[in-house]
Amino acid sequence: MRIVWNMVKQALVGYAVVFSIAGTLLLVIAGWVVLTPVLRVKHLKTHNPAQTLYMKGQRNWLRSKGLPDTLSHRFVPLDSISPHLVKAVLAAEDDGFYAHPGFDIRAIARAVEHNQNNAGRRRRGASTITQQMAKNLFTGGKRSFERKYRELAYAVLMEHFLGKKRILELYLNYAQWGKNIFGCEAAARHYYQRSASSITMGQAAHLAAVLARPNHLTPHYTESGLLQKRMRVISNNLYRRRSIDTTTWRELGGQDSLLELRATLEALQFEGAQSRESADTVPTGETDSAGTTHRVEF
Repeated sequence: MRIVWNMVKQALVGYAVVFSIAGTLLLVIAGWVVLTPVLRVKHLKTHNPAQTLYMKGQRNWLRSKGLPDTLSHRFVPLDSISPHLVKAVLAAEDDGFYAHPGFDIRAIARAVEHNQNNAGRRRRGASTITQQMAKNLFTGGKRSFERKYRELAYAVLMEHFLGKKRILELYLNYAQWGKNIFGCEAAARHYYQRSASSITMGQAAHLAAVLARPNHLTPHYTESGLLQKRMRVISNNLYRRRSIDTTTWRELGGQDSLLELRATLEALQFEGAQSRESADTVPTGETDSAGTTHRVEF
């Protein structure tokens, strides 16, 4: 009996050792799984990658087409990028950028509803700028729920550890603007022969419109229906946020009945204010009750 009991004790001890080792390994693996994304994101606070995962994939795609795989890319700090371009890109890609925590629930809901009601047509996306950067840097573009969950996790981490300013700086510097053009500085020099710091509002809106399909669009091909559609979205969002005036809105192709009504009402208010100002001015040579003669200066 004692021999059996000793064998049982030895077996229990062996199992305890095995389970202890297994538990330790599981904890180490779990810690690595959780900690690795955090470290990768925190590294971006001070480090500008030579290329993103998406850029690497684009180089492979260019080689598969028999094209040169050299990419045009130059990093510039956010304060060296025209505010016009910053506003236009936000209007094009993520109008609620400063209001969401890395993902936009309302945009996701609208996209799901649209895609369900328009099966077989081009799907509408709902990725924020933060999610786009998470995909380009860390997760790749493979269509799967697992990849989407990882993208959301990275987006939340980026918002927490990097902040809006750094995320926007990274996006503007690593977004694709052509088959082999990445970053706003390379795009500005390629399309307009000037630096990103001196881009005008009109040029900024056209560049932002290209982001929808950078392998197919160019800011100079204004006859493109897709480019015109994107220009309407961008100009409407800019005008809605009062980043541009009515004249610029119309020049950029803005069209929206409510915004048109606002423009009309504001024009009428301006004319009314001008009329009141003119009515309040005493005509030249007219004498007031105090006997003073007033002069109108032109």
